[in-house]
Amino acid sequence: MTDQLLDAAEFRGAVRAFANREIHPGAAFRDETREFPAELVKRLGEQDLMGISVPEEFGGLGLSTKTQLIAIEEVARTDAALASIYTAHYLGLEPILVGGTEEQKRRWLPRLASGELLAGFALTEPDAGSDIASMHTTARREDDGWHLSGSKTYISNAKEADLVVLFAKTDPSAGFRGITAFVLPQGTPGVSYSEPQDKLGIRSAPTYTVYLDDVVLPHDAMVGTEGRGGNIALTALNRARIDVAAMANGIALRAWELGRSYAAERKQFGHPIAEFQAIQLLLGACDAQLVASRVTADWAADAKDAGADLRRAASVSKYVATEACFSIVDQTVQIHGGAGFMRESEIERLYRDCRILRIFEGTSQIQLLTIAANAPSPRSTEF
Repeated sequence: MTDQLLDAAEFRGAVRAFANREIHPGAAFRDETREFPAELVKRLGEQDLMGISVPEEFGGLGLSTKTQLIAIEEVARTDAALASIYTAHYLGLEPILVGGTEEQKRRWLPRLASGELLAGFALTEPDAGSDIASMHTTARREDDGWHLSGSKTYISNAKEADLVVLFAKTDPSAGFRGITAFVLPQGTPGVSYSEPQDKLGIRSAPTYTVYLDDVVLPHDAMVGTEGRGGNIALTALNRARIDVAAMANGIALRAWELGRSYAAERKQFGHPIAEFQAIQLLLGACDAQLVASRVTADWAADAKDAGADLRRAASVSKYVATEACFSIVDQTVQIHGGAGFMRESEIERLYRDCRILRIFEGTSQIQLLTIAANAPSPRSTEF
């Protein structure tokens, strides 16, 4: 699935066929059992999907971000939990891609892009969510390396990942400018994990609290320069927010498909409910919202590939897509009526899965604040 599949429609068709065949059939079971889909993560690598936009010089396919969005959308359409694992992998490799040394990029990126390694991203703490400057995890430079102590929470892929990019305060008095990024490989002594956290949705994508008890990392584990970790984290998050928009669009696409199918099959008063204007209004609204969300995500992807400042575009794409996704899934539950409230209904799982999208990688409210802070000047011709 590489050189021959540069056409977007052909690429989407190939990923959709793979996802329909291998991902979708077990999604409900994995949701019920909270089973981590290790074999499917491996299969994503075998399908050349783990490093789509990573430059070829670092082992990736070197394709556009829009191509990456297609893959994420199609995975999310069949299993949002696997898509969460998938997007967390891309988020985890981003700090190395944007802030790592040449040696770090060549050491880690080819194996991440091939799917040999799975990545994670550890920023959030019990008392530091949107306000990352208030983190308490510390890193102290000693002769034998960096000594890290503290904890992180709600960390996707934490225990399953081969490496996690973790953020800690190297200067606790410096606030945001005291944060530094580190590569934390799996199996490092002093790292322990909580039990997988019991979540409302995306249940087979485990998250953990990670505990660091005087963890020692080599000096070259630092990503970028000391005190620049906050900038690296926000840059990586801005790039990853576009991926979350694609994840939202994939869930919304599946909800819209389920709504149309159910409306065509369900009969009331002797007619399929799809013939009723009330249902047509709901389906039409879903269609319009989904089109707008996908166009917005593509716009942000083009801005990323052009090297533009992503703060506004990434936040717009994530806000529009995740809010639209929740609206589309909710309207589709309404189309299903009582059947949509039952646990055996696929739309019920989508309803639970989509709720986190308006929270992680920056809440909807944080996106709006970012959009407002980066709005064009009234005299700008950008619009």
